[in-house]
Amino acid sequence: MEKRRRLDALRPIPKAALEKLRERFELEWTYNSNAIEGNTLTLRETMLVLKEGVTIGGKSLREHLEVTNHKAAIDFVYGLLGKKRVSARDVLEIHALILDRIDAPNAGFYRRERVRISGSEYTPPS
Repeated sequence: MEKRRRLDALRPIPKAALEKLRERFELEWTYNSNAIEGNTLTLRETMLVLKEGVTIGGKSLREHLEVTNHKAAIDFVYGLLGKKRVSARDVLEIHALILDRIDAPNAGFYRRERVRISGSEYTPPS
């Protein structure tokens, strides 16, 4: 309850503060999502790619594209906020944005083969 009162005391949150929070959220979302998939860019390197358009030496083009594509997908998701329903087509568009210039044959399509999760007995549907 105390945290709620402290938060309410800050309202309305200034627009600049909200924008800074959104930028931080998007940075960490992008970094963590890509790190889970094996991307080796650090949080700082991810920020440099997003904010400055910097190319990080010793890192693959794929890793850079994973960062910029993830940001494009986030922007697309924000555009869906006013929709009452998110369609299957919307989900496939997010997938296409994530894989843009990385895996063209599979971008925007449901997977066609079985995959495994390392260390898990669960097999996701194909």
